[in-house]
Amino acid sequence: MTVDTVSDPTLHAGEDRRADERMTTLFQVARLLTDQGAQHLCLIRNIGSGGMMLELYAPLEPGTRVRIEPKVCDPVGGVVRWAQAGQAGIAFDAPIDVHNYLHTHHVLLPDQLPRCPRVTTQLRARLRIGAVWHLVPLIDLSQGGAKVETDLPVELGQGVEIDIAGIGTLGAHVRWVRGERIGLVFTSALRLARLAQWIATHGAEAGNVRAA
Repeated sequence: MTVDTVSDPTLHAGEDRRADERMTTLFQVARLLTDQGAQHLCLIRNIGSGGMMLELYAPLEPGTRVRIEPKVCDPVGGVVRWAQAGQAGIAFDAPIDVHNYLHTHHVLLPDQLPRCPRVTTQLRARLRIGAVWHLVPLIDLSQGGAKVETDLPVELGQGVEIDIAGIGTLGAHVRWVRGERIGLVFTSALRLARLAQWIATHGAEAGNVRAA
């Protein structure tokens, strides 16, 4: 775990900062829920006993109550203290012991690739098997792949393409088949920002965002 001597992430740039406060650099993907019911993906950049700084892909208003659900840590509640230029400072409802909070859950180091939560959807996508495109239910979506439902015959490792409205056409191959559900792995993973922005614009259709 990398620990840097940086300022309190809950303080805005215009406020006095405590230069001696030790913050932990994290870079972990998390789900953010607002008290209005909105769901977003975010990246936790650093965390301290009193709060955390997030990288955001959708606007948040100061004063908004939020619940942050990291991939491998317990959820924490708080309030948006400031939000500017794609970042936000979150003040926790109650202080935490950062060392115990992170190490109890074996959090990934900053140089390890975090897995992105999956987005369950009620959407349909186009799936190309061979030379033919088929309209199929898109069950869920992540940075690395997707799950679709179809009774069409496919083989493990078979190359396909999937076309998702708002994202475009992605190359993939079949990773697993379970009944009429097929797991696909993308040839090139989606960027977190691209998926997070897709969720922000397709929130009502995308359904639920969940760690998986």
